[in-house]
Amino acid sequence: MQCTFHPDTETLLRCSKCEKPICVRCSIQTPVGARCPECANVQKIPTYNLPTTQLTKAIVVAIVVALALGVFFGLFQYLVPFRIVWIYGPATFIGSGWAVGETISRVTNRKRVPALQGLAIGAYALSFIVYIFVSPEFPFIGFYTLVGLAVGGALALNPFR
Repeated sequence: MQCTFHPDTETLLRCSKCEKPICVRCSIQTPVGARCPECANVQKIPTYNLPTTQLTKAIVVAIVVALALGVFFGLFQYLVPFRIVWIYGPATFIGSGWAVGETISRVTNRKRVPALQGLAIGAYALSFIVYIFVSPEFPFIGFYTLVGLAVGGALALNPFR
């Protein structure tokens, strides 16, 4: 007999629900046996399904949070004595990464869509750029700053893995 979905393929397998002949390519294994694509009714898990309205809301919130964090940490640096700048910079980047990732995750109801990873990294980069322009002097780029940037980026991505 011929497969219902691939007429050029010969098969002995049938759908366990509707009894249509199906080949190995179109069969979907379920706990009750092989099923055709129509009976299997494969859908995306809701965690990986992001409506356009939620994505739009996430983009707006990400931009607002990134701008606010960049301005806040950049202006707050005026109050930090020079001798503790080496710890202030990395802590700023780590905190910004966590805040950006957590905010986007909460706005989207903990979705894990790959597009949100790019949004989180983009917002994190935007907060860093705003921080550079607002801070009184160019941030000290040393070992601790690079570690802070790396950890902040990882924390921005963490909710979407």
